[in-house]
Amino acid sequence: MHLVHSLLALVPLVAAEFVPGGSFGRPTTGPYNNCSGTLTSRPKDLAIDTLPNIGPGDQGGWERWDLTMYQTGLFLNLRWQQGDPASYSSDPCDATFELSAKFDNGKTYNTRITGEKLTFTNSSTYSISIGKNILTWDDSQTWFNATLKLNGLTASIGSESIMLDKFSPYAGGIIGQLTEGLYCGVPMTRGYSYVGSISFPWGEKVTLDAQSILFHMFAEEPLQALTTNYAVHTFRSAGMEFGDTFIYENSRAPNTSEYSAFFLGRAETPGSGYVPYTIYAGTNSDLLSITNINQTSTEAQLAGCNNTNFVPFTWNYTLPSPTLEQIDSAGGKMAFIVIGNLTAQEPFGTEYVDTQWGIGLAYSYSAPSQVETPGR
Repeated sequence: MHLVHSLLALVPLVAAEFVPGGSFGRPTTGPYNNCSGTLTSRPKDLAIDTLPNIGPGDQGGWERWDLTMYQTGLFLNLRWQQGDPASYSSDPCDATFELSAKFDNGKTYNTRITGEKLTFTNSSTYSISIGKNILTWDDSQTWFNATLKLNGLTASIGSESIMLDKFSPYAGGIIGQLTEGLYCGVPMTRGYSYVGSISFPWGEKVTLDAQSILFHMFAEEPLQALTTNYAVHTFRSAGMEFGDTFIYENSRAPNTSEYSAFFLGRAETPGSGYVPYTIYAGTNSDLLSITNINQTSTEAQLAGCNNTNFVPFTWNYTLPSPTLEQIDSAGGKMAFIVIGNLTAQEPFGTEYVDTQWGIGLAYSYSAPSQVETPGR
């Protein structure tokens, strides 16, 4: 895959005026963490960045929040959405909540409610709601909670964000911009849902012990007008002493512009439980280099940072077929991918390179003109 390494050379686009705030649309000021091995400043707009940026009463635009979870036996995607991402006449006051589930035995389950209007609170505890389906988070930026009630399904979910951090692309030097006019962010880079359960209408109840990611996306124009395709891959290792997260985003605009963004962070386990230990967060730095990204491996190097010592990080995996696919109203395809056979070789100072197992959660989108038709 050809990578673009000249994001900063691009002329920053005009920042959009979004509601109610957060960092989206501002020119990038560089990463807010460094290579000291400590979290020098926690991003104070993490929760705000997950609030609606397209107002429910606006004249156009769309927005969605995907809480994706995977554990042995079950894949779940929860989606809060206002407006239609594929429509040129999208009305944000039309909100939909939908849940998709796939069990390891191949069984799938989908349910949704429509005709609602998204509501939200702009103070702690922050929340968005569609009907009785609520996503909340607090000022500590540690816990995201979801409660669900629709069509005979109920759930109570608590998700921890171990990294206490977020990731946003920087296309064109604008924070949160994946490609021109399309904004996204990952506010839960090392999420783990292990408090709560989900009960299905047929009586089955599943206790949650899942890897999780929260993905937030919005735009004022339809998705297919802003990108021909995009991919977001999140790799996580899960060792005994530390765990690393690598996020790679790549997108291509209809005008053939291509953008790539990267995140590399670490959490350590002194005693019981992970604590935030962010080595680096950002896209536009000479310190973080990406030497290889293909269908089976990703290599990154973090030069001059504590506990990395110039040794490459390497993730080896196989991209499987999508776990779930969704076709939008224009014919674009959204795929959810679980990468379950991931191994990682990771440096730890001058002492050793550790081999750990891991998991990957990925999203990919192809616009209607890029989607293959049967028999092609």
